[in-house]
This record gives sequence, structure tokens and C-alpha cells, in this order.
Amino acid sequence: MTKILDQWNTKTTGGSNKLSVSDFELIQDPIHLEKKNYSALELVDLIGRITNNRSSSGPITGTTKIVASAYTGSAVYGYEAFKPPVGEVWTLDAASVTHSGGAGSSIRTKLYLQEGSNTIELGDESFAANTNPFDPTAVFDGVKVTNDVYLTQTVTGQTGGNEETSTVTMALTRVR
Repeated sequence: MTKILDQWNTKTTGGSNKLSVSDFELIQDPIHLEKKNYSALELVDLIGRITNNRSSSGPITGTTKIVASAYTGSAVYGYEAFKPPVGEVWTLDAASVTHSGGAGSSIRTKLYLQEGSNTIELGDESFAANTNPFDPTAVFDGVKVTNDVYLTQTVTGQTGGNEETSTVTMALTRVR
């Protein structure tokens, strides 16, 4: 166990010297999976959980939720649809969009993954007064959402004033 701690003695659980994933994976002395190494294995597991480096897979039980982000008004770009607190990681599992109110004209809603001024389009749907999954698919496999890289929506094509609403409904699951 001392060898493990010696390798990481300049690292912390947060801040600028936080133990990174690459630090965690570069254990110099491999630990064999045997009974005499039980304490060392527990230590590595504990350090991994404390620093959020042990696993980036699998949902946290009981964290799946449905989130609705409604935008009412004229055209908007980069309206925040879902942005988790710092340190949390969520997956986007599915999404749909609805339109209501206004003159019933066509409205276009796009869903983006955004980091600063950079965006990746995840979905694009144009419709009038109905519910649709985003094209090309409503299932988003592996899309991770963090406080730095979060979900935004863009709404265009509204006529009839501020009474029109575009609502993006998303299924999200916390993984870290």
C-alpha cells in the first residue's frame, strides 16, 4: 500500500493537483488479484471513488429523470436546456419536442451539445402543434452532459408573438 500512496503523494482529491484518470491508470506496481493484496485493492478502489476516476460507466441507481425545457418567445439561440451542477456527469437517453400556442405556423427546434461557443447538433425538428422525436433518432447513445458541455436548444420560425412555446423533453441519467 505504501508504494501506491508514494506514487500519488503529490496529488489531491481536487484542485489543480487532482489525481487525473491517466495518473490513476498509471500505477507503477501492478496489484495481483489475491487475498494478501485485499487492503491494497480496497485503497485503490477508495481513491478511485473519491477522485471520480474509478468508473465512468453505469448509471447511478435512482437518478434517471425526465426534464422539460420550455422556451416561449421569439427566435433564440443557445437557450440552456439542461446544465448539471459542477462535478456531475449525465447521459442524454432520449428527447422529444412539442409546440403549442401561437398561430400554429411551423416552428423549428434544434437540440445542441454546447461548450462555450462551440456546438454539436444532436437533433432538428420542424413541426406545427404536435409532438415529435428529434430527427434522425430520439435515442442518444453515449451523449455525456456536464457543467462545461451542456444541452441547449435553438428555436426559430416562430410567428404569432410570445404565446408560442417550444418544449424539449429529455430523459437523463446521472453516471457520476
